[in-house]
Amino acid sequence: MKKNIFLILTLISFCLPTKVLAMENWNGFNTIRTIENLVVERGVSQETIALLLLLPLVATLVSVFHYVLGWSGYGIFMPTMIAVTLLATGIPGGLFLFGVILLVSLLCNKILKKFKLHFWPARSINLMFISITVFVLMAVSSYLNLFDIKRITIFPVLFMILLVEEFVRTQLVRSRTEANKLTLGTLFLAILGAVVMSFGQIKDWVFLNPDLTILLVIVINIVVGNYKGIRLTEIKRFKKAIRK
Repeated sequence: MKKNIFLILTLISFCLPTKVLAMENWNGFNTIRTIENLVVERGVSQETIALLLLLPLVATLVSVFHYVLGWSGYGIFMPTMIAVTLLATGIPGGLFLFGVILLVSLLCNKILKKFKLHFWPARSINLMFISITVFVLMAVSSYLNLFDIKRITIFPVLFMILLVEEFVRTQLVRSRTEANKLTLGTLFLAILGAVVMSFGQIKDWVFLNPDLTILLVIVINIVVGNYKGIRLTEIKRFKKAIRK
């Protein structure tokens, strides 16, 4: 978990714009903003500060969709992680990369089943073919200009592989239907999170109003954490049991 968080922090630091902070006097209500000014003066990158404020917002969005709307994915961390990936690669390029990795993984699984290998050795071989495929894809795209190859680093590839691993594991433990449902839910929430993080106005507001951002995250999560109503996607399912 700590390694995954570090990877997200490293990846998104290349995706956020630099915003110059104006110095202001501390008045008690701008504590975090004042600390921002101090740490920026000490050399802490402004991109990292913006990241630390954007991640809880995306996670809060995932919580709202899960508990209120009933749209779920692989937990709260995976959609947030994939959202950062899509922010780095661009949504079309990220989805294309995921599709390629998923296709290679499924084909390898089908072939490796004939050899009756243990799970981990089989996944290691699978990872080798994924790495080779991504390498060939990058080489081809550099000539055909399919997408911006400079934006594809090891981190987006790694996050996509983690999502594919969750898909394969869910197929083995539960069912293909459940795996498809959770994967599509994760991608939907990730795309939504990437769209939110890509808006310059949102990034600027969050970066320049950190105290309000933290308060907003706390308030929304307290409200959602005490929500006891039915999820909107389950209204049709329990329609007959709901009293007028």
